[in-house]
Amino acid sequence: MGVNRQACEVLMHAERRLNVRFNHTLTLGRLQMFMREPGLNALVDRFYPTDKDRWNAVKADKGFAEPLFKALGATTVDSMDFSDYEQATILHDLNKPVPADLHGRFDCVVDGGTIEHVFHFPNAIRSCMEMVSMGGHYIGITPANNQMGHGFYQFSPELYFRLFCPENGFQVRAVYLGTDTEWFAVSDPKQMRERGQLMSAVALTLVVIAQRTGKVLPDFIPQQSDYESAWATVDATNTGKALAHEPPYRLWIRKLLPVKARTLLRNIAALFKERVEVQGIVGTLDTAHYKRVEL
Repeated sequence: MGVNRQACEVLMHAERRLNVRFNHTLTLGRLQMFMREPGLNALVDRFYPTDKDRWNAVKADKGFAEPLFKALGATTVDSMDFSDYEQATILHDLNKPVPADLHGRFDCVVDGGTIEHVFHFPNAIRSCMEMVSMGGHYIGITPANNQMGHGFYQFSPELYFRLFCPENGFQVRAVYLGTDTEWFAVSDPKQMRERGQLMSAVALTLVVIAQRTGKVLPDFIPQQSDYESAWATVDATNTGKALAHEPPYRLWIRKLLPVKARTLLRNIAALFKERVEVQGIVGTLDTAHYKRVEL
C-alpha cells in the first residue's frame, strides 16, 4: 500500500481541481511513499507553481505519506489497519463494520490499495462510506485489469457508479482509468445504456472520487445497469408502455423487430462510433465511454 506517481497525481488533482478537502484524513493502511524525487517535483511544478513551499517537507520514496497529506491541507492524518505492524493509528478489521463513533469523522477517506485485499468487500466499502463526513469525499485508487493475484478482487467502473449514487448517500465526482502514461475519464454505463468494456495488455488503475451527500443505507444492494435496463425494457414491451427516457416509436420497434434483428442493428451502429488507439489497450477505445484527459 502506497502512493506512487499515479496516486500522487490523483490526490493533487482532487485537491487542486475538484476542491476536495483533506482536513481530517483517514487512509486505509498506512501509506508509504513509492515515487522518485524528480516525479514528485514535476507534479508540484504542475499543480502548485506558485505554492511550492508547502511541499518542502515531503520526501519521495522515503517513509510514510503523512507529510504528503499535510501538504494537501490535512491537520490530522489517521490510518486504519488490521495489524499494528506499521503503527496505524486505528486498528480494525474491515471485514467487520466499523464502530459508530467513527461514522462521519473524516473529511476524506483514501484507499490507496487496501480494499481489494479485504474479503468482505460490501462491509468494507460501506464502512468507508459511513466514515466520510457530510460533504466529504471518498477517494479510491485500486487495481483494474491485468493485476490478478495482487488481491482478492479487481474492480470495474460500473461497481463504483452503482455504489456511489444519490440513493446511497453519495455523488460521483469523477471516475478515471489510468495506464502508466495516460488518463481517461470514464462515462457512467447507465447513462450510456451499454457496457463500457475493454481489454488491455497492461495493468490499469481505476480511480473513483465521490462526495457524501446523504445517508448511507445499511442494506443497499446495487444491480448492474444494463440488466436493470433489460428488465425494464421487457416489462415495458409486455405492458405496452414506453420507457420514460425513450421516444414511443422505440416501443414499436421492439414489438415488430425480432431480437436478432435488433442486435444486428446495434452491431452496425457500433461500427460508426468514434474510437481512439491507445498503447497497451487491445483494440480501440470507444471515446463516448473513455475520454482522454489530463488531470
